[in-house]
Amino acid sequence: MKILLVSSKYPPEYAGSGLRAHRTHVRLNESYDVQTEVICSGTELITPETYVEDSLDVTRVVSPFFRKVNSIFGKRQVRRLTNAAVYRSEMISVANLLATKSPDVVHVFGYSPATLAAIRWSRQNGIPLMRELVNVVPSAYQYPPRQIGNPDYKYPDNSIVVAISQLLGDVSAGDGLVDNVWVRPNPVDIERFAIPSQEMRSEARQRLTKFGPDDVVSMFVSKFRGSKNHSFLIDAVAELPERFKLLLAGPPSDPIDVTPGHTLADIEKMKADVQTRGLGGRVEIHAGFVNTAEYLRVGDVFCMPPEKEAMGTPLLEALVSGLPVVANIGEPSFREHVVNGHNGYLSRLDAREWADAIVKSSEIGGEQRQKFADETSDRVSTDRIDADYFRLLTALANGERGQRHCVSEILGS
Repeated sequence: MKILLVSSKYPPEYAGSGLRAHRTHVRLNESYDVQTEVICSGTELITPETYVEDSLDVTRVVSPFFRKVNSIFGKRQVRRLTNAAVYRSEMISVANLLATKSPDVVHVFGYSPATLAAIRWSRQNGIPLMRELVNVVPSAYQYPPRQIGNPDYKYPDNSIVVAISQLLGDVSAGDGLVDNVWVRPNPVDIERFAIPSQEMRSEARQRLTKFGPDDVVSMFVSKFRGSKNHSFLIDAVAELPERFKLLLAGPPSDPIDVTPGHTLADIEKMKADVQTRGLGGRVEIHAGFVNTAEYLRVGDVFCMPPEKEAMGTPLLEALVSGLPVVANIGEPSFREHVVNGHNGYLSRLDAREWADAIVKSSEIGGEQRQKFADETSDRVSTDRIDADYFRLLTALANGERGQRHCVSEILGS
């Protein structure tokens, strides 16, 4: 089975959805009769390139000239024009590339010129489509700038929509997409993420931080974007006794990112603010790509304060690793997985209330942590979800043009 994976971003450029897409297809290529080729866009890496990433052939299609123009003028009143120019230029290039391909299924992650061109191409040519919804969106359909409702970007009949939370499943239902929608959590590699031994935990904490064995470490691993609310956690730890510490880690935002975030310069200011507030010995900020599985061994409690989050894979990775989670109660996708007193607490974005939730979460015992780790592993393991992926992709590849699919019938659920 030949799969054409089309993603808005792709490694080595960082994006959670792009990384999940890559890891999923590497596993599918290794475990099943699947051959995957990749086409992607990019926002930080804006040089067209063909390369190999972990045995997968990747073609990045970007227009350096229009991307640079958009980065310079894109935050002014002419943004609509420069953004439209980026999309038009890159969609034409991707369409020309797609004309040379003959996949059995197109699998689309995210929203970019490449993904829009792929969706239109699949509809025009009757190529089966698997459409992955990875962000909080008002509609399951996405259109080029100023083309809302354009029928060229509706999904073909022979399609399956993947919703990574019930919230996105409900959004799809609002567009009349029900039977062909697969609502599933993001997969977690339970061999990488697991409850560490006490020795592993002590070694990781000593190697990666300056925190001591008796400290209670709350932590958050995520890209430094504004919507992730890293600074809020500094306010929360300030409300706690001295033995409570905070570890923030993840890659900085690039100045040309469309999504607002914290650049390296912003993170240095954040560190300076920590010192000014007298929290220098209690807060560590590690800006850069980190091994999340290793970092989770350091912590006692994981924090999820983001807003407008479609799912948040680190939440699941933390639960599988035996860390209770304090999560923003305002996010529906978090409410799907965090149960008060069982595997953490849901809290408003109030520093005092959040601090209280950290204390209560830290008191959840080892037996209970093992229980919720096992429960989560059963639901989100890569083996289970990959097997379902393969069954759905196979049904798409073997279906006839115009055939409609029912996910529950294919998966037997």
